[in-house]
Amino acid sequence: MHCISKNIILFTQPANMKPLLLILSFISYLNSSAQKREELFDYSFKPASFGAYYYVVTEREDSIWHRKAYYLSPQSLAMEGWYKDDSCRVENGLFTSFHSTQFPKSRGHYVDGKKEGVWMTWNEKGMLIDSSTYKNEKRSGISMRWHDNGMARDSMNFDENGNGVQVSWYDDGVLASAGFWMQDTLKRGRWKYYHKNSVVMAIEEYVNGKKQACSCYDEKGIQLDSLACMEKEAEPAGGPKGWKNFLELNLQSLIREKSNVLRSGDYTVPIRFVVEKDGSLGTFAAFTNYGNGLEQDLIKILKRSAKWTPGMQFGRAVRSYHIQPFTFKIQDQ
Repeated sequence: MHCISKNIILFTQPANMKPLLLILSFISYLNSSAQKREELFDYSFKPASFGAYYYVVTEREDSIWHRKAYYLSPQSLAMEGWYKDDSCRVENGLFTSFHSTQFPKSRGHYVDGKKEGVWMTWNEKGMLIDSSTYKNEKRSGISMRWHDNGMARDSMNFDENGNGVQVSWYDDGVLASAGFWMQDTLKRGRWKYYHKNSVVMAIEEYVNGKKQACSCYDEKGIQLDSLACMEKEAEPAGGPKGWKNFLELNLQSLIREKSNVLRSGDYTVPIRFVVEKDGSLGTFAAFTNYGNGLEQDLIKILKRSAKWTPGMQFGRAVRSYHIQPFTFKIQDQ
């Protein structure tokens, strides 16, 4: 009997906050040629020889390049699009992406790397949540967004330079905010936000995309301290240092246990989660599938976390999304 000793190198990163097998019937081999490439990519769509999330086929057709990306689990199409260059950095043509649930995620055209024409986006259940028209990467004309329950979320109207107006609603139809845009991404002029009881929640003044003034009010219309207008990110109990200590303490024992079933190599497992208004963590989702219960056990660690201090906006707690990458290395010794 031969015994193999393994070294474990552990890295933790602050949240910014079926084993994975190459099934031969799906991928018989990987090759590389001047006209066609078959590669494995990680969850961030970068080449990866181990811990892959996508199987990517890139092939030259006439003078342009066609790329298809497949989820390894489930074995379904994730993305299809066209590029002007063999390094696939300049999108040019129709692009379609899909959720892992196999419902469409987005669809639209690029011209020389910039969005052009109508772009549509769907949620994981297949419901349309965004329909926007672009010209030279900037929104133009009418854009609409919807909540997951089908109610209108945002209505926007832009000129050809990305200057426009936006009106937004809560998922029950109550007015949420209204304001103006410039160059598609910069706020301008006065923006007003409302509580669900229709009382003004905040008034912001922008000049050339920079906030110059802000006033905030509670649900009774009483003005709050100016500090309430400062947005705050959610923060773990004990701050970044306490979070790091919590992760390392829990990970060390888990990875020692998993080293008996995981093969040697570098592992990065990003877990997305939500910090709720009360500071609790929920809605966990892993971006990898190494198997042997690794992702599920990492989620269990996050579930043991003490409540965070929730994110704050206009003096009220808000939900926020975060991604915690777990990175470690297992080596044969």
